[in-house]
Amino acid sequence: MPLKPRRKKLLKSTLIMGVGTLLSRILGMFRDAATAAMLGMSAGGIMDSFVLAFRLPDVTRRMFGEGSLSVAFIPVFARLWNTDRRKAWIFASVLLTYFFIFLVTLVLIGEILCLLGILFFPYPSKVHVVSELAALMLPYLILICLAAIAAASLQTLGEFFIPSLIPTILNLVWLFGILIVAPFVTSDPLGRCFLLTGCIFCAGLIQLGIQIPFLRHHGFQFRFRRNVVETEIGEVKAAFFPSMVGLMGTQLNVLLASAIAWALSGQAGEAIWWLGGVITYPLRVGSASSIYFSERLYEFPQGLLGIAIATAIYPLLSRHAAKKDYTAISEDLSFGIRVILTLAIPSGVGLMFLSDNLAHLLYQRGAFTPDDAFRTADMIFWFSFGVSGFCCIPLLARAFYALGDMRTPFRVSLFSALTSTVLGLLLIWEFEESGLAIAASLAATLHAVLLIILFGIKFHLINYRSLFVAIGRSCLASLILGVVVKMIMQSIPGGDSVSDILRISLSASVGSFVFGVAYVILGGQDLLKLFAKNKKQAAPIRRKKKTKRNSR
Repeated sequence: MPLKPRRKKLLKSTLIMGVGTLLSRILGMFRDAATAAMLGMSAGGIMDSFVLAFRLPDVTRRMFGEGSLSVAFIPVFARLWNTDRRKAWIFASVLLTYFFIFLVTLVLIGEILCLLGILFFPYPSKVHVVSELAALMLPYLILICLAAIAAASLQTLGEFFIPSLIPTILNLVWLFGILIVAPFVTSDPLGRCFLLTGCIFCAGLIQLGIQIPFLRHHGFQFRFRRNVVETEIGEVKAAFFPSMVGLMGTQLNVLLASAIAWALSGQAGEAIWWLGGVITYPLRVGSASSIYFSERLYEFPQGLLGIAIATAIYPLLSRHAAKKDYTAISEDLSFGIRVILTLAIPSGVGLMFLSDNLAHLLYQRGAFTPDDAFRTADMIFWFSFGVSGFCCIPLLARAFYALGDMRTPFRVSLFSALTSTVLGLLLIWEFEESGLAIAASLAATLHAVLLIILFGIKFHLINYRSLFVAIGRSCLASLILGVVVKMIMQSIPGGDSVSDILRISLSASVGSFVFGVAYVILGGQDLLKLFAKNKKQAAPIRRKKKTKRNSR
């Protein structure tokens, strides 16, 4: 496919995924703001236990819905769809069956572990509470993973809108539980957490059920004929686990950071056994919650840029790889990385300057205290340094998978998780919970850099010169953006929600405009190419090429 039609297709898919992701992220902010007001962050550690229990289905949702299942499933399903559509649906049916059996087994094991935690740790210990909550949330794993297979099938068939709305369903049901049901049912924080687990399960039923009519519209009928697709199922099995670890690097880091924050946090003066001695807890109650609430802000650009572009471009890379069109792979991948970094760098700078205002405006109400908002703002600030890495990892990992390399992202992801965990355990003694954000940001940046270097060494398909130029251009434009945002912040007195709204809205609008002007003046072209929609914009280029040929 010529470069211009590919770019148009990439733009359309990216916009659809971006709009769905944007809607999900906005609703997610309302969801978390309502949760913060209802449960707070520090009181009793209830929110910490809920966050850790929710991490298991949430990480699984991201791992499957945005990651490994799509990577392992899409190339095989796309190949079958192009040759034998009946066999493609048989393949999807068999995979659904196998995966259902695997998930039920996994959930049963998890339920047994939760039962042990409930029996051997009396209430109100945090192990007992988190075990109860996790036991109720685990069945959601089955629903969301089956929904991920359905979403991957629809994406392969060019249906991006419905899959992009899957996270939105969870946010809507969650908000319904918090705002409509909870106030009439119970005022107890733990009781409200139990109510939210029921909402999460109901959301999973809807997430799976809403996709079934669209699958049937494309001809899906359940047929379990294992012998027909034995080879294809083997391909998915071989690719699934390495791609799972390779793509969940960021989520694995955050999961481990949340576990550390939950395990090593306690009330002031409370002691913990550590390396043969007794010392006070290095973290305060609410540390795991501070990671959760700050995560919503730095994940905003990750979802709109990294995951949206990676999801849209991966089918293109897979088709190029199948045709051995390495020039197209190099062009599309290098273009995608440049676009992500061009927008991710200023997004990180914006989060640095606006962290206090965002935390105050979104969360500080109800049970969420000013100290909770300050702690969350501090975490947002440190996570903002890793935004570029967080955004690049999904696309870079998929580039390896498109070319059949499952091992490299797997190894780099494990190295990143180890680095983040070790750094976090070292830094919390000096920086408290902020040390976990610093460690995660450093690990994500290192993760992305290693993937770029290793991909270039192995496949020689990255245009490093254009990449370095794009990074330098974005950094210079972001520096100008930072100066403008700082001036806006100083010109508007702070202290209330109105000033927060003014600071955020003016900084975002004026800063974006200034960044765009600076980007164009510095010679930036990638964003203009991405959003060029009409032939008039490309006509001068064609005439120029034609003149060149005539002159020869």
